[in-house]
Amino acid sequence: MIKVLYKVFDILELLAETPERPWALKEIAVHLGQHPATCANILKTMVCRHYVEQVAPKKGYLLGPALFQISRQAPYRQDLIAAAEPLMADLAKSVNETVLLTTLRLGRRFILAQINGQQQIQVGPQALIQDNIYETATGRLLMAFLLEHELEQIAQEHGMPGKEWPEAGNPAALKQALADIRKTGWVYHAPNAEVVGLAFPIHDHRQEVTAALGLFLPRFRFKGAHKAAILKRMSTTATAISKRLSVNGNNETPGKILRRNVCGAPGA
Repeated sequence: MIKVLYKVFDILELLAETPERPWALKEIAVHLGQHPATCANILKTMVCRHYVEQVAPKKGYLLGPALFQISRQAPYRQDLIAAAEPLMADLAKSVNETVLLTTLRLGRRFILAQINGQQQIQVGPQALIQDNIYETATGRLLMAFLLEHELEQIAQEHGMPGKEWPEAGNPAALKQALADIRKTGWVYHAPNAEVVGLAFPIHDHRQEVTAALGLFLPRFRFKGAHKAAILKRMSTTATAISKRLSVNGNNETPGKILRRNVCGAPGA
């Protein structure tokens, strides 16, 4: 483990939280618990490579153009997004609610795609973007299909669930909660009195859960015929996306699949 690389990524992730707001050197160092001199040296190198931009002397730092140049080449998990987005668009249009596609990598939840409904009352973005995977329906669902050592890594990084998931507050309870999710096959999660989150699994060509189809809506709308329509359409959409991935994956040559796995690419 190279500690300085961790510090580089910590800085990038901090600047990405508010991409239009410059962060002063002192702010960055204090927020991340880094020594100011070390932080200054790292930032100097990042500025030279254009991954960070210094607005002006003592005016603070922003994400630089090199980072955007890299990220615009192709979206992460382009294969998955290409298979899912048209079907997600149909789902969002049919139920008129916000639909998400998420995945887990190294214990962190990433939103790959999001399509909003057109309802007058929507769930705010702060409810959709959560770093703590215990607090989301998609995070819980994806956890249920992880290997034992991957779950241990999440527990080491995030600790055990607390008030976010009181039914899973210790290792035995968490194990049982995840087993229940696998048995049920989908997740219903109401993080508060106003919001409902749902998640269904998406399988790849190896029949492994590679992503989660999520949907958020105000709790007062999740009832009656609308509730039944949402659950039915989410199930059929997740199945349809999985079938597309299965066909696409089976069309790949064994050499392509092997190279992706050996290199640790997103398909691994």
